[in-house]
Amino acid sequence: MKVVLLAAGIGKRLSPVTNYLPKPMIPIAGKPLLEYILVDLIDSGFDDICIVVGHEENHIKKYFNGWKKNDIKIVFVTQDKYIGTAHATLCAKNFVGNDKFLLYLSDTLIPFDLQSKLQEMKTDKNDISILSSQSFINDSGSVGNIIIENNFVKEISEKSKNPKSNQAWAGLAIFSDASIFKILENLAPSKHGEYDITEAMNIALKNNKIIKNYSCKKFIDCGTAEGLVDGLKFILTNKCHPNKNNPLQNSLEPIYVGTDCLFGKNVIIGPFVSLGDNVVVGDNVKISKSIVFSHTKIPSNSIISGSILLHDTSLSVDENLL
Repeated sequence: MKVVLLAAGIGKRLSPVTNYLPKPMIPIAGKPLLEYILVDLIDSGFDDICIVVGHEENHIKKYFNGWKKNDIKIVFVTQDKYIGTAHATLCAKNFVGNDKFLLYLSDTLIPFDLQSKLQEMKTDKNDISILSSQSFINDSGSVGNIIIENNFVKEISEKSKNPKSNQAWAGLAIFSDASIFKILENLAPSKHGEYDITEAMNIALKNNKIIKNYSCKKFIDCGTAEGLVDGLKFILTNKCHPNKNNPLQNSLEPIYVGTDCLFGKNVIIGPFVSLGDNVVVGDNVKISKSIVFSHTKIPSNSIISGSILLHDTSLSVDENLL
């Protein structure tokens, strides 16, 4: 089955970090977020993948053009206007052709039961199948809200501040054929001026299409700083091998330390810290629950928690949400 990964957006909720690179390329434990998603999909049996790129697209193309894993086919299409997930999906129309396909928002992690759910969804005979959960990391206004009756979707909304239920879309859907593209081509913009894939699915419901819901234990929306730090926690706990580059005796695991990092005196790293390569840490520094990009210098006497650091740019997390 074909896969369409949406990775074109600007990532406003992660600005200023995403001013310099696409949010799916934010590195955690030596790999971009997008690589963890691709590996999960490959392990689930998918091998024909289209990545819809746009904002700072060369970062994605350069990295994955040289990415070799099990003869996986990856192609890129460019979304030239950042006007929503429906428009981004429409950009992949020629890639999909008339085939069944999986749509996946590339800032979303499914921590626990992705492979089993995908196996169920791949054999589903309904028009559309989606994945959702009542447990997700983020504020209620950042993800699509779903009304479900007897495991079938009755309504889905986009990022509602006043949700009608506590079920949220996990950013993953399988379309049984290419008929969704006819809806996308005639879709009206939302009040925010964007074209939303959730609204396209609502129109499909009105056109008597059947959408089956599958529930997962949890998903993580890594499109916000809070969600990204939760993604960091999950990856360090479940996806990392023992760290051979950590010279610190008093670190608090789990942490990841890149190559050629330098540490001053009285440094405490962890828990839940990812350091890139060539990071320089001054004396008397404490870092926890943070992502530090390569080539970043951290001055002495710093206390850093719940932060994403890119050179001289940083994004802090509300500690009450961690």
